[in-house]
Amino acid sequence: MYKVLMIDEEKDVFDDFRDYVDDSALKPEFEIITEFPLNDLEEMIQVIIKINPDAIITDFMLNESKVDIKHNVPYNGSRLVKEFTAIREGFPCFILTSFDDQAINQSSDVNIVYIKNILHGDVEAKTKARATFLERIKSQINHYTGRIKEAEDKLLALLDLRKSGKANLADENEIIELDTFLESTIDRKHAIPKEYKTLSNTNRLDQILSKVDDLLKKIDTGDGK
Repeated sequence: MYKVLMIDEEKDVFDDFRDYVDDSALKPEFEIITEFPLNDLEEMIQVIIKINPDAIITDFMLNESKVDIKHNVPYNGSRLVKEFTAIREGFPCFILTSFDDQAINQSSDVNIVYIKNILHGDVEAKTKARATFLERIKSQINHYTGRIKEAEDKLLALLDLRKSGKANLADENEIIELDTFLESTIDRKHAIPKEYKTLSNTNRLDQILSKVDDLLKKIDTGDGK
């Protein structure tokens, strides 16, 4: 089951999205978790990490409505995505908004911005969309986890090749590249720059692989603990 976290300042938006999921054939594959934005961005990031979703959907204007929240939210959805992907590179994030022109201007990736009307089938039909919004979320999650699993398998194979004494310089360099990528999916901010890595640090590689295994297991089981 795919665990999707939705962040918005309006409860009605949560209800609308749940109705959209309920009407989809993909409903059994998704668990929807909702959170109001906190007034501190770092605390919000920590909440997301604790929930450990497979994907994030956030509104762009998180401080627009004061019906369901009373506090000020000093960041928008674009900044939230930027801060989270600074920790987990390539993580599936989506900005769902009525202000798509503003969101596109402030987002580093315009492909993650969608208008809220996409949730309605008539809009998808008019735009001749080949995939529903939920299908796009599912595809992005599978692509992300697939890249991690492929990199992990390749790294393990190269480490076995190194142990056999048959690894060449190209293999050793690929070990560093794969290690750098896997580390960035865990905590990009604290990753060791690849130019400072040594090829002999097997213990650290084992630790990275263990953390990646834990991450993939949580994604497979939907266990955020």
